[in-house]
Amino acid sequence: MAKASASFTIMDYTDGVTLLGSIDSNLVKTVLYDTTTQTYSPSWASTALTLTPTLHKAGSGTDLIGVVISPKWFRKISGGSWVQVTSGSNGETIASSTKILTVNQDKMVGDIWQIEYKFTCIYHDPVLNLDLDYEMVISFSKVANGTSFVVARAFAPGGNQFKNEQPASLTITAELIRGTAKDSTLVGYAWEKSTNGSTWTAVTGSTANLSVTPAMVSSFAMFRCKITDNDPASETYQDVFVTEGVTILDITDPYQIDIRSTGGNFFKNDTGTSTLTARVYRDGVEIDTGGTELTYTWTMADQDGVNVASAGAITFPKTGKTLTVTHDMINVKGTFFCEIS
Repeated sequence: MAKASASFTIMDYTDGVTLLGSIDSNLVKTVLYDTTTQTYSPSWASTALTLTPTLHKAGSGTDLIGVVISPKWFRKISGGSWVQVTSGSNGETIASSTKILTVNQDKMVGDIWQIEYKFTCIYHDPVLNLDLDYEMVISFSKVANGTSFVVARAFAPGGNQFKNEQPASLTITAELIRGTAKDSTLVGYAWEKSTNGSTWTAVTGSTANLSVTPAMVSSFAMFRCKITDNDPASETYQDVFVTEGVTILDITDPYQIDIRSTGGNFFKNDTGTSTLTARVYRDGVEIDTGGTELTYTWTMADQDGVNVASAGAITFPKTGKTLTVTHDMINVKGTFFCEIS
């Protein structure tokens, strides 16, 4: 069984301090606008959007949001600039203790099709006596059409994080939306799971709600649902609609992976070589520095997020604590995933 997995991205590790932050939303991130009825689903004016920021040290279940310095919320519409949110104005309220942002006004109106909210703060690490800047962003988009428009979507209404094996389960809900109304007539559901964002395997679940337990998540996992329209009277009879992937984290799993690159994350002019090294931490302490205690399995996804069988002289999956990447392996973009077991 895999103990943890990770992908190579840009992160800032200051003397071993790893901060993990996220913004939880109580509503889906795709808002549907029916041009015929001029209604939104969901409507933030009817059901307020609540955005909950969380911040943890890797390997710790303690939420640090209550002790951060200079917390601020910002808003940006597509093509615009970041504007700081003022609590009590523009339908937005910020809770002083939890820093939760509540929005009770539809923001994506008229020609506004995307909006982002950003939370920034400073965490003072008492051990290192350092101030660490951190920011996290969540994006929402709007799609519009008439009543024939059909889309599948999924969201985690109760949050997306386990802490110290709690809660006992998290629920992910899948919906088939026709126009702006939920269609539940003769609808079939099939759930899938991924630990690398590109390879999906079936998990048990045939209803609109999937119950995810801590045992199903080793640090990180994504879940999506394939929804089949089984209504013979429907114009989309037997069509399959796939939701976006919903990420679930277990921030207190004992293993965390940090992928380091000797050559950064850019190749230029068809030259360059980089060695990726998977560094594993448990309870904040690096382990298996020699790469002999754990099994490291690397996979690669191309610019479209599709798993590749080989690149350059390397055949995937590839095992080992390190992976040498050459410029001829990359066509525009490559993402490398490492899973330990």
